[in-house]
Amino acid sequence: MSMDFKDKARERISDVVYETKKFFKRKVKKEEDENLYETRWVWYHSALVIELFIIIILLWYIAYEG
Repeated sequence: MSMDFKDKARERISDVVYETKKFFKRKVKKEEDENLYETRWVWYHSALVIELFIIIILLWYIAYEG
C-alpha cells in the first residue's frame, strides 16, 4: 500500500526535525566550541532570514491581491 503525499511529507518533516535537533544538541570538544557557536549562529540567522522573506512575500500578496 503506497503512502499518500501528506504521509510522506509528515515523515520527511519528522526526519528533518529529528536531524536538526540532533545536530544542535551534539557534544563537541572545547576547541571546537567557538566554531560550533559561529556555525549555529549562521544557521539560526539564515533560518530567520528565510522566515522573514516568506512573511514579507505573504504580506505583499495580501496587500496587493486582497
